[in-house]
Amino acid sequence: MQFDKQLMLRSLLGASFFWFASIQPTLAGSAVSAGIISSDAAAIAQFSALLHVSDHSLNIQDDDFYFSSDPTNIQAEIEANLAQVTNPEHTQDYICRFPARAQWLSEHSTQVSPPDFSRCPDLQAFLDAVSAKNISLTYASENLMSPSSFMGHTFLKLSDNENNPGHAVSFFTEVDGFNLPKIMFDSLVVGKEGYFIVSPYRESLSFYKNIEGRNVFEYQLAMSDKNKQLIQLHLWELKDTRIDYFFHNQNCASITLNILAIANPDLMEHRRDWLSPLDMIQLAQRHHMIQQTSITPSTGWKLRAYGASQQDETKQSLLAQLIAGHLKTRFNDPQISAGEQFLTWEFAQAMNQYLLENEDISQEIYAENTAKLTAYDTEFASYAVDLSEFKNPINRNKDAQWHLGTRWSNTGEPHLTATWLPASHTLTDDNRNAFSESSLELMKISVSADQNSFNLDNFTLYGIQSYLPYDPLFGGLSGKFSIQWDRGTDFSERENKRFFFSGGLGLSYPINHAMLTYATVDTELSFNTDIAWGAIGVDMGLISYFRHDVKMNLSASTVWNQYASSNFRHQAAVTLSYLGFTDSAVDLRAQYNEMDGLREGQIRAIYRHYY
Repeated sequence: MQFDKQLMLRSLLGASFFWFASIQPTLAGSAVSAGIISSDAAAIAQFSALLHVSDHSLNIQDDDFYFSSDPTNIQAEIEANLAQVTNPEHTQDYICRFPARAQWLSEHSTQVSPPDFSRCPDLQAFLDAVSAKNISLTYASENLMSPSSFMGHTFLKLSDNENNPGHAVSFFTEVDGFNLPKIMFDSLVVGKEGYFIVSPYRESLSFYKNIEGRNVFEYQLAMSDKNKQLIQLHLWELKDTRIDYFFHNQNCASITLNILAIANPDLMEHRRDWLSPLDMIQLAQRHHMIQQTSITPSTGWKLRAYGASQQDETKQSLLAQLIAGHLKTRFNDPQISAGEQFLTWEFAQAMNQYLLENEDISQEIYAENTAKLTAYDTEFASYAVDLSEFKNPINRNKDAQWHLGTRWSNTGEPHLTATWLPASHTLTDDNRNAFSESSLELMKISVSADQNSFNLDNFTLYGIQSYLPYDPLFGGLSGKFSIQWDRGTDFSERENKRFFFSGGLGLSYPINHAMLTYATVDTELSFNTDIAWGAIGVDMGLISYFRHDVKMNLSASTVWNQYASSNFRHQAAVTLSYLGFTDSAVDLRAQYNEMDGLREGQIRAIYRHYY
């Protein structure tokens, strides 16, 4: 974390989002021998959280962050810290460097007096400037088009009160370019340099909402004033600490969990690999830490949400009026219900903002439109749109899953199948609490076995599909991209092993609130041990939700030269998914494939578990 007296490092550098095990501190008896007057397990677990120690493992690999030879031995580390704070030559330096630990030791040891932070001018400046009377867990929704944002981002908001914008405290790494294999290798194996940043919350909100078009959720947390102060002091302890960023176990979500575990040490039970921002907010909910929810939607989302209730002629009329700077539409027509007028008024405000952000109107016209729209503030003072539970990410499936199933075909042996998706979601998941139908598959592995063989069917390094509904006024493309190795299981008679890159662009259209149709034009570049080749195709589909938590995915595709045979491969499939279970789902899929004289039907039954 970087901080100066003017308060802020103002770069957000593409804040990253990416993704532990129960606390069982090593205690050889109580800590009374070290002058600790409390041997309460919760207190010792809190000190473990201050050390970022979980399951006898160090989550921070910085030798200067610890004082004993084995920091996973919590009693030994407490004694080593106690020796520092009670040594007159080191006391003040220790208090200024580790104020949270000093505060904890003063509350649990007879040897330590309450620390005087006024003798630490830089620390005191931080405490005066960054109030922590209110602490919120903040979640910026995913942006599938950005490698640094495609799983969302979570960070803390500290403020003086709920109406004060306060400050954002975020952990991230820099992600440059679109070289995904290198990004994955560096993040999983090598490690990347991690950064803490304190910045005005307004700047973070503007970056995510206006620049990246992401909705921002704030979850105000319930915790004691003492724990809020301890978290505030601990943030200072992290400012000079080297924390390497790893994609799977040392990311914005896992570091945020470490910090919040100071207030609720039980959170450390979940300190595991592949912890995502979505996991973090769901864990806070599960541990009853969230007392209030609010959302700041992006302009693009407002246009789509409020515009869904507007007639096309109303949209066109408002657009023309706003561009000309002559808003004539009345928002108090007695022949139209006040609720409908209110939504039209909200839509007009969002459109006015959109036109300014896209430089379709000048600042002067924007101000004129705003003045006319503001005149209705009193008219709609008693109206509000409650978005706290609308498409709330807390209600989405967990961000990791495994599948077990079977695959039958009319031409081959039945197979048992298994899939592990350590991070994110699929198109057959329940996406009703997401803002569009999409899939994001990272490091997915699929295998199968029959009586005679065991096979790796597919390895997906990275795959996305995003079907954002097209709007005649504001556009919106749908698309897909993936990097995969695939054995080819469409036809039992043959294997089609290949490594390939694929992508596509197209449009999707909502038939109603529960049904979406889409079409994309796709290209592929494939390799095997002998040759490289390209392919082109068309993919169409329909996604629909029915009563009783049933979802249907229909798809049909035609691809030329997919397997380097200069032939067309045709496929049609239907998947029915039951989504009514807690943390699980069941799929039944039927598909038909045809290519180069081969025809094959397949049936698949799959059980999916989210964790």
